[in-house]
Amino acid sequence: MKIGLVTTLPSLVENKRIADEALNMGHEFKLIDLTDFNFKTRQGELHVPGLTDADVDLIIVRGIFSSIKSITSILIHLRARGIKIFDNNFLTHQYLINKVADLTKLALTGIPIPETIHAKNFSGYAKAAQELGFPMVIKSTRMGKGANVFKVDDEAQLSAFIEDCEEQEKEAKNYILQEFIPYEFDLRVLIIGEHVFTMRRIPAEGEFRANFSLGGDVEVFDLDEAGIKLAKDALSAIGMTVGGVDVLITKDNKRCILEVNHTAGFVGMELAHNANIGKIFVDHAIANAK
Repeated sequence: MKIGLVTTLPSLVENKRIADEALNMGHEFKLIDLTDFNFKTRQGELHVPGLTDADVDLIIVRGIFSSIKSITSILIHLRARGIKIFDNNFLTHQYLINKVADLTKLALTGIPIPETIHAKNFSGYAKAAQELGFPMVIKSTRMGKGANVFKVDDEAQLSAFIEDCEEQEKEAKNYILQEFIPYEFDLRVLIIGEHVFTMRRIPAEGEFRANFSLGGDVEVFDLDEAGIKLAKDALSAIGMTVGGVDVLITKDNKRCILEVNHTAGFVGMELAHNANIGKIFVDHAIANAK
C-alpha cells in the first residue's frame, strides 16, 4: 500500500515513527509537507505540489495547524476520487487547538471538567474570579503543551495579568478561566482505538503544570476501569478515535478532564510502556481510513 502523511508540522518526531513503522510493515510511505502551502491553476485544474499529484492509496492527516480550510477542501476532493483518508475526524472539525469548542462538547456530554468561565471582555474577569475563587488558572484557548497557562493567586496578580494583556493588545476571548484543582495525580491517557496507555505526569519543583515539555517527569500509571471509561467517553465526546486525554485525580478520588489533545505525542509513552505505539497507530489508521 502507498501511504502519504499530510502535515504542516513535519518536525514532529511522531511523524518519523509513523514513517518507520509503515515502511517496516512493507508499505510505501511519503511525507506530504504542506507547511508552505501554495497552489496554482492550470487549464482549469488545481495543482498543490505534493498533494493533488500524490500517488498514494491512503492519506493519514496529522498535525494540520495552518491553511486548514484549503487543505480540508482538497482532502474531501481526494476522498471523492477514491483515496482513503484517516483524518481522526479532522475534515469534520477542521480543528485547531481550541479549548473553548472542546470544553463545550465535554460539558454538553456531562463529562466532569473544572469549573470554567469564558468571558469576551476583561471587565468580566473580576466577576469570574469571585465565582471561581483564588487561586485560579488562566489558559490560552489555543496554545498547547502547557504554554500560556497561568496560576493567579489573588486580585493583584489578576490585575497585573489583565494590564499586561491590554498592553500587548491581547483579547480576553483568547483565554479561559478555571478553578484551580489541587490534584493527587495528573495523568495523560493516550487512546488509539481500543488501545489505552497511561502515564502520570509529575511537575518539576516549583511548577504547578506537570507537562513533560516543561521539565516534568513521567511514570507509568495503572489507571482503573472507571478512569479508562471516563477518558474514552471524553475522547468520544470530542468525536475522535485517537487522542491524548488529560485527567486529574484528587486525594478524595474525584476525577475531571482537563482537556483532550487532538495531536497527542506518543514517543514518551512508547518508552515508558515499552510498546510499539507507532505500529498501533498505523494499523488503526489503515483499518479506519475511509
